[in-house]
Amino acid sequence: MEKNLWAEFRSIAIRYRKEYALAFGMVLLGNSLLILNPLLLRQALEALDPSIALSEGMMASFLRKITHWALGNYITSLPIWVILLTSTALLGAYLKYSMRLSFVAISRRVERNTRGLIFERIQSHTLEFFDKHRIGDLMSRLTNDISVYRDVLGPGVMYPCYFITLVIPAMIGLFSISSWLALLSLLPICLLPLLMAFAGNPIYSTSMQVQEELAAMSTLVHENYSGIRITKSYNTQMRMFKRFQEQCQRLFKLSVRLDLIQGLFYPFLMLVTRLITVGMVLFAGFIILKAWRELSSADLISFMWIQSYVYMPVLMLGWVLPMYERGGAAYARLVEIVDEPLEIHDNTASTLEIPPLADIDFSKLSFTYPKSSNPVIADFDLHIKGGSFVGITGPIGAGKTTLFKLLIREYDLPHGMLFLHGHDIHDYSLEALRRAIVTVEQRPFLFSKTIAENVSFGFEGASKDDLETVTRLADLHETIRSFPDQYETLVGERGMTLSGGQKQRMAMARAFLVKRSILLFDDIFSAVDMATEQRIFKGMQQHFAGKTVLLITHRVSILEQMDRIIYMQGGKIVEDGSHKQLLEKKGLYAALADLQSMTNAEING
Repeated sequence: MEKNLWAEFRSIAIRYRKEYALAFGMVLLGNSLLILNPLLLRQALEALDPSIALSEGMMASFLRKITHWALGNYITSLPIWVILLTSTALLGAYLKYSMRLSFVAISRRVERNTRGLIFERIQSHTLEFFDKHRIGDLMSRLTNDISVYRDVLGPGVMYPCYFITLVIPAMIGLFSISSWLALLSLLPICLLPLLMAFAGNPIYSTSMQVQEELAAMSTLVHENYSGIRITKSYNTQMRMFKRFQEQCQRLFKLSVRLDLIQGLFYPFLMLVTRLITVGMVLFAGFIILKAWRELSSADLISFMWIQSYVYMPVLMLGWVLPMYERGGAAYARLVEIVDEPLEIHDNTASTLEIPPLADIDFSKLSFTYPKSSNPVIADFDLHIKGGSFVGITGPIGAGKTTLFKLLIREYDLPHGMLFLHGHDIHDYSLEALRRAIVTVEQRPFLFSKTIAENVSFGFEGASKDDLETVTRLADLHETIRSFPDQYETLVGERGMTLSGGQKQRMAMARAFLVKRSILLFDDIFSAVDMATEQRIFKGMQQHFAGKTVLLITHRVSILEQMDRIIYMQGGKIVEDGSHKQLLEKKGLYAALADLQSMTNAEING
């Protein structure tokens, strides 16, 4: 996308030059036929009633010669003139309809491409981007802003073309009838630049505020409906409704202000055109009454007919010109998204692939989240042998989840801090990373689709046997069979019809299905009971033997079965070893194990 709306216009005009040329040709021919009808009416009146004396002019003489040559002896036939006038009007209407379809088709095509570009661009960003932009704001840009931009490319291009191709031949026709009346009819056209200079900047700034308020409203609605259970459980519906009303009121005031500014154009131009029309009728009547032989009643009828065509596109421009300011504001918001640099540089030229037993090395790793001054991880060193099961534990805020985010490059790191199979993580393409690593989060996201579609989300074309294998591994198959629709059961938005444990197990099954060599599990057993946890973990040990599994958990019953345990605190490793080794140290891990042992004893006792 270009930097501003006008540069984008030029780019689109070049890209769709054939389509625009065809549409412009149709509107030019259609409007020429539109103006030809009143002139043909003059010739018809002259031919059918010789007593009518038309004003002389080059256009009138030319049309008289053409019609006499074309119609010959039928020049005085009323049916022939009716057929000719009707055919001209019908052909002009067909061309006008085709012109509209052509311009709209171009704008819709650009809208489709732009929407795809913005969607793809947003999807290419990391979590750092989503920390800065609210989801509602991004949705507003994908919907409201693109719709305003599309209108500029549709009516915003069509009506100026319509204006040019209609007003120029119309003014030629008007001047051929009466130069004085034609000059008077030019006055509204001359007022357009003055009006635009007066209202252009206020329309642009107010339009930008309206779009931003629409984005804020989208964010508010998105958050409220996403957290509707919290809203209802705390009985804050009225408070949320009041916030929504306040947001609507702000949007209402800005929208009214924008409409008031835009409203200056259309009514003012309409007033001027009506006054000028009255003035022209009075002036023309004076000429006819004085019998100056410059204007006849037939001339006046034709002139007023053509003049009505001229003022319609002038009024259209009064409606379209403010649209450019609104479109400019919407386009600027779209360009912000496209021009925002990607936080992660993708090494697309790399052909390196991560092997199944790749070692993972953290070297002097330090990381601080954007807009934060305190490092989450500091001077962190860790070597993980490929194919091992490693448990990671520690208090909240120790940096455990951050390690996973850095491994899948949700946030970027300087070179030389993270290595996979001896290569810096930057040496791999993002596609290579995603082919090797899969993550399951503590609070998984499920789509409002069927169980089968959710489980097979990362592996298109999975068979029923594949689904059953991984759901058995996640200890979910028998639960699914108890549902009336089994694997075709709709889980609702974010899996609302499932329990927390069922959601976690479905997310596990989804990760198991894609068969990655490095699996990152973030506290995936927090919502399941101990018996289920043990069944799932034993299946994982068998199914993922030879794969690298990193598991964040606080459950000692799982940690004691891991090849190695990392205890983190304050962004650093404070204890490292097997379950037995760490118990012998009688440190923080041993204290955690003792605490859980006491808790389990109290529960069982």
